[in-house]
Amino acid sequence: MDVATFEDLIDRLGEDLSRWPDDQRLAAVQLLASSAEARTLYEAASAVRRAIAAPPVRAPKGLVDRIVIAAAKLPQQPASEPAPPEDQAIEPQAADESTQPGKVLPALLLALCLLPALMPPALLLGEPELPISLSL
Repeated sequence: MDVATFEDLIDRLGEDLSRWPDDQRLAAVQLLASSAEARTLYEAASAVRRAIAAPPVRAPKGLVDRIVIAAAKLPQQPASEPAPPEDQAIEPQAADESTQPGKVLPALLLALCLLPALMPPALLLGEPELPISLSL
């Protein structure tokens, strides 16, 4: 067995050699004894399996509250914008315009969250043969 075949078998059958067919298991054990590259592949696959099987990592209780409190204590500094080149004069925007800093991104995120709810069900199900008027 070569290293490429061994890697393919690990990808398809997993790193638990006891689940492999007998002839392939014996060849894999021999390869592991003689090849450092095969041992590295085997150790990496074992590490991935252990990471997947490990219990999920949970944030400590109250972490969100501590982050919000710490953020509220930070000094409020306006974002500095680079000065435009002198040949490109930009007129200042009025304060009542809808493009005030800090309001565009939340509006875009809200639109992305609500957009699927506004689509006709036939479009969500991928039924292009239905006319739009029938899907409403």
